[in-house]
Amino acid sequence: MKTTTVQLLPTTTYGTPSGNYDGSSQDFSGEDQKAANYYGAYGGLQTIAFFLLSFEGRIRIQATLESTPAVEADWFQVYDFDSTTTTTTDNFSANVTGNFTWLRARVEDFQTGTITKVMLSY
Repeated sequence: MKTTTVQLLPTTTYGTPSGNYDGSSQDFSGEDQKAANYYGAYGGLQTIAFFLLSFEGRIRIQATLESTPAVEADWFQVYDFDSTTTTTTDNFSANVTGNFTWLRARVEDFQTGTITKVMLSY
């Protein structure tokens, strides 16, 4: 069985511009990535891997069923990691199930630390 792995968020350190993060805002979204059902044959199980270092904030995994998401209303939340009251240094994974066409990571209330990466596999 073929496995596809893509990056939802690159290395992002609080206060340092990287990817879609401007270095000063607390909220931003990663790049949209094709999910398991984009191709219509992989099924609905996706695994999200988080790699965090002294991170304080919230990371939400959002999905859509649209073939070409165009507006914010096309996205809905499928997983929420909340570390807004303490810092987290950890590597962990979570499964999300659904026939999603696209997934993305959305960071909110980013206060400190580093998101080493957030990966999607299916």
